[in-house]
This record gives sequence, structure tokens and C-alpha cells, in this order.
Amino acid sequence: MRCLVVQTAFLGDVILTVPLLDLLRRDPRTSRIFVVAAPPGAGFLEEQDIADRVVTYDKRGRDAGVGGMTRVIRELRDLSAEVALVPHRSFRSAYLALTSGARRRVGFDVSGGRLLLTERVPYVTGVHEVERVAALAGPLGIVLPDGRVPFELSVPDGAGDELASALSDRGAGFATGAVVVAPGSRWATKRWLPDRFSAAAEKLSREFDTAVVVVGSHEERDIGAVVSGSISSGAADLTGGLSLKALLALVSRARVVLSNDSAVTHMAAGLGTPVVSVFGPTVPAQGFAPYADRSAVVETPLDCRPCGRHGSDSCPLGTLDCMEGVSVGDVVSRALELVGREADGA
Repeated sequence: MRCLVVQTAFLGDVILTVPLLDLLRRDPRTSRIFVVAAPPGAGFLEEQDIADRVVTYDKRGRDAGVGGMTRVIRELRDLSAEVALVPHRSFRSAYLALTSGARRRVGFDVSGGRLLLTERVPYVTGVHEVERVAALAGPLGIVLPDGRVPFELSVPDGAGDELASALSDRGAGFATGAVVVAPGSRWATKRWLPDRFSAAAEKLSREFDTAVVVVGSHEERDIGAVVSGSISSGAADLTGGLSLKALLALVSRARVVLSNDSAVTHMAAGLGTPVVSVFGPTVPAQGFAPYADRSAVVETPLDCRPCGRHGSDSCPLGTLDCMEGVSVGDVVSRALELVGREADGA
């Protein structure tokens, strides 16, 4: 069985697709696994070495427009996939599955391209996205495990050396056991206040007697600079300066990760690293909380939450009370609980 998985959403969504790919790989009927993903998700999957081939579809860059899609379709058709699984719920993703030539096309019943699918799986609310996506393997006869679906990410070979080099370039030592802070997000309303990230990280740094490392994408460098610059004891700011490979190494060796509802949260969960995630406009019931036992979500109960499936560029009410209501003490206390320490004066 030659399987194509179409997941061209954000990096966090791609990370949550790894358990489905693992289920496919473990099934003896699966001969080849192909994935089409947008950057940086495609690069992440390459590093995980979980697919036989990853096709990069840069839909907002070099592949934008009809010409780019035609190139990708041509590449997908050459794979001769028999089955296409479509976790992403857009019409475009279902269209890619159709034009790939796969005779069986399995996706969600709420997909914008559901009429292009041959089999539709109910999109169940109230369960985690890992479990929803894994359910797409059901029509193939793959039985899901009882309880939690296995979710395990790997750290690529050479990642530690690459991380050490990046830290050295910034005059920092090797960050084993560090407090890792990821204060960014694609959506402005999903970002906890930078000064509170700084305060929480500094308290935990003193408690654990360890370093603070701030991470994020190239576009999040301004936020990273604010957070790292507000920590009186100093912090290594690697925002925009780490490859995904090096980031995996850093997160895997962290004492604890502080993050918004973003890709780094899911990365920490898949690596088994304690993670505290601040949720604002979204809620865990939507299915995107960290999928791990050693995790915690800190949030403010409000009637206006959730205010959408994703965050947004501005609060619909103009208040951002969901983030303002999360205190430094809340985050620090949960972090200390996760690593087996009691909050003392946090």
C-alpha cells in the first residue's frame, strides 16, 4: 500500500500528524509513505525520517499560483500513491489528493473538499487532534491502540553538535537542563505578555540554578529580544538562530519549556519534556493542548473563549483579558509541579 498524506497546514499541525505516520509505518501492508507539506513542516518531517519522501509545497512562496500547484501535482502523480489521507481540511488539500491519482482519498466530513474524497471520517469535537488525525487510518483497517495514541518525536543525528555551535556563536554554554522559553506565535492574540514570560523564566532559572534560552522563528526576533533583554540574570537569545534540528535537541534537553499555544508546545510533548503552555483565545477542548502527561495548560476562564478556531491579530473585544488574566505565579507554580518541586514564594 503506497500512502500519501496531505498536510499543508502550520508546523504545529504537521507535528501532530506524526502519530498517524507512525501508525502507517508500523502497518505491514504499507510499502511506501509520502507526505506533501508546506515549509517549515516539510523540513521537520525530513528531520524525523518518518516518510520515504516529503514533497515541499511552498504555497505562499515559490509555489504560489497555478504554476506552482501544477508542479506539485506533477510530482505527486509520479509517486503513484494508492491511498491519500488528508488531515488538512481545506479544498486545496483535497484537490491535491484527487489530482495525485490516488483512488482512495480519506479525509474529514467537514473538509472544504469533502466532495472530492472517497471516504469521510467524522470530525469529532472534544478529542485531541492527535486522535482525530490518527482516526483517518481507520478506513484502511488500521486499529487504533486503546487509550493514548503513541506520540514520540526523535532528535536527529548531529543535532546536539549543531545546537552547541549555535550557542557558542552567541557566547553561551551548552544548555542542558535550561529553562526554554518560546514567547512567539503566528497569531498576536495567542502571545502571553513578554514581560511575564521574562519574569516566569527568571524565577524558574533561580529555582533550578540553570540558564534561560529564548527561541522562536526569524519573524519573532523582536519578541525574543524583549524577553531575553528583560531577564536580569541574562538569557541566551536564539530566536531566529536555530534550525529545526537544533531546536529539537534543545527542547529534548530542557528542564522545562514555557510556551504559548504553538508548535514548540507540541514539540516538547512529543519529546517528553515538561511543558507549560499558556492558552488565551483558544481552549484545550478544541484539541490542541500538549498531548503528554508531563504538561500543563494555564488559562483564564472567560465566557468569550474560545473566540475562534485559531488566534487572530487583535482581540475581538479589544481587551485581551484571556492573556492579561494569566499571572506569573500561575505559570511558575505549574512548572514547578511538573518537575517535582514545590512553589516557594512564586
